[in-house]
Formats: sequence, C-alpha cells, structure tokens
Amino acid sequence: MRMRRGGRRNAAAIVGAIVLALSACGGAAQPASSQPAGAAKPAAASSAPLLQALIDGARKEGQLNLVWGEGTEGGTKGIQQLAAGFNKQYGLSLKVQFTPGTSMPDMGAKMIQEFQTNRPATSDLYIGYAVHIASAVQAGALQTVDWASWAPNIKDPSLVAGNGAVVTFETSLDGIGYNTQKLTGNAIPKTLQDLLKPEYKGKLTSTPYGANFDYLATDALWGEQKTVDFITKFSAQLAGLIRCDEMSRLSTGEFQAMALLCSQSNVYQEKARGGPLDVVIPSDAPMLIPLYIGVPKNSAHPNAAKLWVNYLMSREGQDSLYQYDFEDAQQVPGSKTAQQLQGLKSAGVKLSTIDLATMQAQDPKEYARRRQEIQKILTTK
Repeated sequence: MRMRRGGRRNAAAIVGAIVLALSACGGAAQPASSQPAGAAKPAAASSAPLLQALIDGARKEGQLNLVWGEGTEGGTKGIQQLAAGFNKQYGLSLKVQFTPGTSMPDMGAKMIQEFQTNRPATSDLYIGYAVHIASAVQAGALQTVDWASWAPNIKDPSLVAGNGAVVTFETSLDGIGYNTQKLTGNAIPKTLQDLLKPEYKGKLTSTPYGANFDYLATDALWGEQKTVDFITKFSAQLAGLIRCDEMSRLSTGEFQAMALLCSQSNVYQEKARGGPLDVVIPSDAPMLIPLYIGVPKNSAHPNAAKLWVNYLMSREGQDSLYQYDFEDAQQVPGSKTAQQLQGLKSAGVKLSTIDLATMQAQDPKEYARRRQEIQKILTTK
C-alpha cells in the first residue's frame, strides 16, 4: 500500500513537471488494424506441449466471450485489434465476442453468483483492481493457473498474484486531472491539500464512488480520520460529481480539475481526442494500482481465455493496450508506464502499491464501512 508522503513544495513542483513532460507518452490513438486473423504457425508450439494443448483446446472451443466496461482494453476497436493479433499468434480463427458490460464490482458479483449457482460465466475473463479481485479470490471463483509452466510471456513471478488466480496486465496511477486551458503555471494543483484552497471552490469534481479515496482511508496510509476530515472539506469545494469516463466534461471547462481519477488512462484517452487535459500525480498521495485479469472457474472457454492472457502480456499485446488504454504493465520489458514511473522515482516520489496482498490484509467489513462513509460525504449536500 502507499504510505503517505508529504511532499515539499519544490518536490511537488518537480513531480508536476515530470508528469506533464511524460504525458507525451500518451499519444493519439491510431485506428484499429483491419488486418484479418491469419493462419500463422503457432509460436513455439512444437517446444511447448502444454501451450499446444491449450491451443488445440481453444480451437475446439471456437469462441471467446469478453464482457467488461466499454473503455477496458480499448473497447470495441481495441478488442478487434487484439483479437486479430491473438488469432494470428496461435494460428486460430476464434470468434472473439466483446459486449460492453457493467462496472467491475457489479461484474465481479455476477461472476461469483454464477459460480455459486453452477452457471457458465457471462465473461470468459474477469478484470478488476485488487479490491474487486480480493472478493473473487475469497469466493474461490477464479482458476489458479500455473502460468510459468506454459505461458512464455508470464515468466516474471511479480506479474502473478493470488496463487495464480490473476495476472497484472496494466499498471494504473491515481492522479488529479485538470483542464490545461483553465489551470496553468502555479494554478495547477500539485497535492490533494492544494485542492482545499479557496480559489478552487466551485471548480472541482470527483466521483460519486470516491474512486481511490477508500485506499487513503486504510491504516497504512492516511487512516480513516484524516481521510474523512479531508473529504468533508473537499466535498464543499465540489461543483458536482461525474463518472471516471466523463472526461469530456472536464474538457469543456464545466469543471477545471478532478480528483481522484480512477486512473491516468481516462485523461489520456480524452487528450488523444483533442481535449485540453493533463494529469498530475499528487505528491501527498501517489499510488500505483495494478489492474488484474483472471479466468473464472466456470468459464465457458477456459483454454481460449488463458491464451488471451498470455497474448496480452506479449510486447505486441502490451503495445495494443497502450495504444488505446495508455497503460501497460510496468514489469514487461519496453513498458511505457515504467518510463513514467522512473521519472517519478527520480523526483523522489515514493509510490505506494495497492495490490491484491494489500487488499487481502484488510478486514472486508471495516473496509466497506469506511468506503461507504466516504461515498456518503461526497454524495450528501
């Protein structure tokens, strides 16, 4: 978990400058490839019997069903591009069906319910942050997979969590998103505490679910009392609440800044569409938040699902993810997110990691109570 680090004023400025400079890594998304899935020879199949067995199994399954939020893995265009590369990589011609779904917690609850009632999973893969994955692991709803035994792209043990239940495929950062036309120079907030200044009153927004503030309320970070005190003052500064993917409302100037972001991805996606936005990582609450993917035990197409995860972790898969999500896994060689993290570390920023082990150490009822308290403060006028 992230330990709160109070940034000195000059250190905070350095952090802001680095993040601004590195935001150039989030370039404009390119059109999805129209290249059809080819019949290329399966990579390394002859020397990997376990991998070949999964390929053969996936060919018999003939399909992969993916259901999650519209923007995840690049949405429809991103999935199309990934599917073409996936089929080519393994010499398959699977139908990859993507259907936009509900939120991560809702999809997680649905997956657990389907598992407990012996119904096929709606989605062959589940995606979530540690707080969502912890519930799925506790319910025993995800397969534990020995990825290292067959997956050539998942050899780094730091990528795997939950005894093989999930793989980290993207690295998210929290942050403050802001309109670069409305806020410039010293007016750009560098810390969460900056947002309590009088000049920001009536110009800010947040999420109704208090994205990432629940992490701050844990005892290893700010703790409940300090977080509640901040949220109480912060809520009085807000002009309204929006969802994480409503960055266009920040672009239009309806709001000048937003905290906390679900991840840097939302801002960079809007920026790629021409929105005057950027991100600064608050030096008093810098968080590194892995995004996980796992295979439900009741997946209808488990072989294809496992192969999809391995493909995502290839450099090609990671590049496709970054093209649309502006995030990739920092552990994979060539990661653009790793370059951003190195810049922050060089500025002396101590990132606190919110991983599965962190969330499994929390008391679920106490954590839920604190999260509900934060949400209540934010949504009550």
